[in-house]
Amino acid sequence: MVLVRRDYPNVLGVLIHGSVARGEPGPFSDIDLVAVTGRGKKPSEFSYFDGDIYVGVGFLRVAELEREFSDPKTFFWARGSAKATRVLYDPKGILRRTLARWRLAKPSQQILEKSLWDDYHNIIEYSGKLRNGWRNRDEYLTRYSARVIGQHVERAIIALNDLSIISENYLWHQVLKAKKRPRHLGTDFPVALGIKGTKETSQVYRSALRLCSETLRLIRNNFREKARHKRFQALLAEQLEKHGL
Repeated sequence: MVLVRRDYPNVLGVLIHGSVARGEPGPFSDIDLVAVTGRGKKPSEFSYFDGDIYVGVGFLRVAELEREFSDPKTFFWARGSAKATRVLYDPKGILRRTLARWRLAKPSQQILEKSLWDDYHNIIEYSGKLRNGWRNRDEYLTRYSARVIGQHVERAIIALNDLSIISENYLWHQVLKAKKRPRHLGTDFPVALGIKGTKETSQVYRSALRLCSETLRLIRNNFREKARHKRFQALLAEQLEKHGL
């Protein structure tokens, strides 16, 4: 932090996040610093070694931090990060006030709907690619599609359960323990993502297809009455069985 404040004296504050901020670093953990700036040109991120410790320094404007809480793709991660982030330097109290507000934030209807609509769409789209890959004996397309499906299933579970993602280290456990989840998540999710390796592409295909079917119904059953956009309402009303799902 000394180097950042010395070379960039106009920063508004400095945050530390990651395992060091949470007080649980491993022997090979790095240090993640974020320097917050006001208006004007934003410096380029950089990294360096402090002895044996690797330090990464990123820069964000205050306005960019605020935007993370209106973006469906970053909201749940940003809120989780706020809960685990420590303030190292904040002479005007701007960062402390911002983090305190974020830790209590709830996703808006718009964030939930955009997030779930995006996941619903992508799961359907990649179910088609998955089936085409399997039909054409294209192992790469089958496995790649399964992985993308797994990623969108993960995002849908995060949104449906209003999870705060503190770290990638905990993401796996948070998703598997979520209250609202596909019935066979524990079996299908690691296979679809490729975390649980198998030489049998047929197993990847079956797990991913079942994950598609169960997750689409989970979203539909939990959000059909809450959706406000007519296009999303129409999509949720479509009979999945007609399309092989």
